[in-house]
Amino acid sequence: MFENRSLHRDLIAIGLAAAVLFLTLSLISYDAADPIPAPIFPISEIYQPDVVVYPAAERAHNICGGMGALAADLLFSRLGGLGAFYLVFSLAALDFILLKRLEVSAPALRMFGWLASLTGLTALASMYAPMMHDGPLAGAGGALGSLGAALLHQHFAAVGGTLLALTVTAVGLFLCTDYELLRLGMIVGVKGIETAVLGKEMVAKRIKKKGAGADADAESEAADGEETTDLEDAEAEIAEGMTIRIGGRQVEVADDEEEEAEYEEEEADGEEWEEEEVAEDEEGEWEEEEEAAEDDAIPVKTLADKAADQAAEKDADSLAVKNTKSKKKAKEDDRAAVIKELNAAADDEPKHEHYELPPIDLLIENEEFSYDAQEKEVRQKAKVLEKTFANFGFNVKVVEIETGPVIAQYEVELEAGLRLSKITGLADDLAIALRVPSVRIVAPIPGKNTVGIEVPNDERQMVRLREVMEEGIGRSGKMKIPIFLGKDVSGNPLVVDLASMPHLLIAGRTGTGKSVCLNALITSILMTRRPDEVRMLMIDPKMVELSCYKTLPHLMHPVVTDMKKAEAILAWAVEKMEERYQLLAKVGVRHLSVFNQLSPEEIYDRMEVGDEEDRKAVPTHLPYIVIVADEMADLMMTAGKEVEQHIIRLAQKSRAVGIHLILATQKPTVDVITGLIKSNLPARLAFQVASRTDSRVVLDEMGADKLLGNGDMLFLWPGTSSLMRGQGTYLSDEEINSVVDFVSTGEQDFVKELVQLRVEDGAVADPSKMKKRDELYEQAVDVIVAEQRGSVSLLQRALGVGYGRGARLIDFMAEDGIVGPYNGSQAREVLISVTEWEEMKAGDGPGKIEIEEEEEPAEAPPKTAPPKAKRTNKVVPVPDVEEEEEEEYEEEEAELFDEDGEEEEEVEEYDEEDAEYEEEEEEGDDEEYEYEEEEYEEEEYEEEDEYEEEEDEDEGDRQKTA
Repeated sequence: MFENRSLHRDLIAIGLAAAVLFLTLSLISYDAADPIPAPIFPISEIYQPDVVVYPAAERAHNICGGMGALAADLLFSRLGGLGAFYLVFSLAALDFILLKRLEVSAPALRMFGWLASLTGLTALASMYAPMMHDGPLAGAGGALGSLGAALLHQHFAAVGGTLLALTVTAVGLFLCTDYELLRLGMIVGVKGIETAVLGKEMVAKRIKKKGAGADADAESEAADGEETTDLEDAEAEIAEGMTIRIGGRQVEVADDEEEEAEYEEEEADGEEWEEEEVAEDEEGEWEEEEEAAEDDAIPVKTLADKAADQAAEKDADSLAVKNTKSKKKAKEDDRAAVIKELNAAADDEPKHEHYELPPIDLLIENEEFSYDAQEKEVRQKAKVLEKTFANFGFNVKVVEIETGPVIAQYEVELEAGLRLSKITGLADDLAIALRVPSVRIVAPIPGKNTVGIEVPNDERQMVRLREVMEEGIGRSGKMKIPIFLGKDVSGNPLVVDLASMPHLLIAGRTGTGKSVCLNALITSILMTRRPDEVRMLMIDPKMVELSCYKTLPHLMHPVVTDMKKAEAILAWAVEKMEERYQLLAKVGVRHLSVFNQLSPEEIYDRMEVGDEEDRKAVPTHLPYIVIVADEMADLMMTAGKEVEQHIIRLAQKSRAVGIHLILATQKPTVDVITGLIKSNLPARLAFQVASRTDSRVVLDEMGADKLLGNGDMLFLWPGTSSLMRGQGTYLSDEEINSVVDFVSTGEQDFVKELVQLRVEDGAVADPSKMKKRDELYEQAVDVIVAEQRGSVSLLQRALGVGYGRGARLIDFMAEDGIVGPYNGSQAREVLISVTEWEEMKAGDGPGKIEIEEEEEPAEAPPKTAPPKAKRTNKVVPVPDVEEEEEEEYEEEEAELFDEDGEEEEEVEEYDEEDAEYEEEEEEGDDEEYEYEEEEYEEEEYEEEDEYEEEEDEDEGDRQKTA
């Protein structure tokens, strides 16, 4: 009985069965509040448990104890709920194979298929169920699914990613289960398609007739008086392999003839489809033909014809209308829980100097709206649309309506053979027929085979910030800087992450909602992020638009109204961007979010900082910086080239270091929104503009000129060319003041370096033109020499500068020989004394320092100009002859200006002489150039004559030879 058993294999099967039972009980009894023991070494390198509930329970409620809680949390966090149970099910199947001693062919290929199916399933779970209720933070698909879903969304978008994930899952299941699953899927799929084409009742009648095997006429008479047969029973019968239908007839198959029957089934598959799609009579009943010769004489109805017939039979009252009324009813029960979650957000987050996030109760709720009246209105307009198309000779049917706050989108289905271009040219005619200002045609709707026609509603619905936050709070939880833009044409909230955009351009003429949108964006940040998470810089040329935010603790500098100072601040932002990149490079990370996840000890170890004072100078947390400019036109008029250069550099590089731009303008012209700026700002928001040209400048296509105003907008998603229409969020002055008053309770923490920023002569406005020597260089050397310690942190405390600037000052001192080379975590050695430094500043001591500056072309350079001075530690000897010449020149200049009335005459004489000299020099150059040109032409003519003479001689020689 047991002679053919394998002890080794049986022991593995028993152990695997115990593991399956242990994992199943652990997953079923998982509790997020269970205390999870620290994982052992190999697992701890790749896994750390998530703290979902704080504080954790005193003891584990899991049936399998602490190790069961650890195993369940590990599986849920890495594979998600679906992936964890799929793994357990696969282990159970493997255990069954071991116990039954079944042979498995191509185990490597099957293992590859199983891994592919696991990856596809977890990716689908993360795409359509991103969060788990009371589960780990990785979501329903776990870390594996989150990674797969992110890659699919990045490269294939939602629809393409879903198709690819389904394909990978199906291929993996086929590989790991051989073709058993394929056969079952083919049978169920064929019947599903048959149901979709013929209808459930007709398929049930045909199945019943074939199952009975009686006469066709008698069976049809009996079927007229009987109820429809359930499809599930018929499909279950087919799946069990009891009967196989070939050519529309039932054939009994014996067990020993299974392979032959399968072959006959595949061979007759085409005949079965032909007979099932032959013809339909007026009552809709399908009849089988007795002779195959009659098949060609019967007309076959296509799916398009059937859909057109069904759509024509529908009455307008049965048209599906989707609005936000049903969505609101579904969310009414959860409204209290959402408000409680928003109001308690500050309690869940760590405090920043006793800072609390504003409660959502500060915002005004939306007014009541009559959805029944709107539904009657859109149904009436649907009839008008169909009638208008019929007047132009087009058979177009409205199949679905989606209503939003301001716009209703009518999905129409075109007749066969109708070109899309004929429909898009009727926008103005449709607007006249519907008595609306404008109509926008979206052709085609992404993911559908219909055309969308956007028509304004007669009665507008106001979109409040509170309503958008309540409906979109689930999506904003994972965002770095969530902003609530408004609602789309379907009434869904528009919630985007500024950190992923990573910059936003807003354009629209006066009175269209641009400033209201800007206030909504700022308030979105105030409602969801603390000052230690997001800092802001505001530029307000109008002096009144952003003045209400002057008391915010998020500000790094008071609201800027001077455009010269604004340019300097943009230059500072560029410099700060470079400093952050240097810091990230030293730490060895690529993104600001990764840097903020590191502990201070990890940052110190990576930067090799050991001194306690140097550690204080190293930042361990960097907030995001959002720069808001209300009017770009004034900035570009003040210093267009410099401002454009700063904006381009920030837009190109600042995403990884957490610096983001929000730029608004009411003058969307090419001199304000230049090509370089537009190409580096992919996310753009356009309100109503004055002309088609302005719309092309902002969105690269027309459409913004046809908007309705008052918040009606078109949003261009970053990385795409598709526009999304929506209604912007409205925020009243009362709501803004309430939020600002709530958050403005503490003192403002302005950046000292920004407040002390100088803008004279543009010395600080353009970092590329700054001198190599910093303006605080001498003060920095005074501090270092006095303390006899070359430390960056010392300069930061003494001068109030940042880490990057202090490091540069130390580097300058090293080049000048004031401090020694880099000494690891220790402070640099100071090489000079206070007395020597005073002598160096006076220019009398050894090691005189001369600053290397940029060359500027002089109008009249001296004939014997001294060589350009360079930064050096050696004594630069100055010849006595040059000093004497300089003194004589100064004496002559003094005498010249001492004589009254003569100085002007002499200066004029000098100017006249210089002018005459320049004219003579130019005339001489022109004559010389003309003379050389004449000589060149003469030489060219002579060469051509010689070439012709040689050609004639060669021709004569050839004739003589002939």
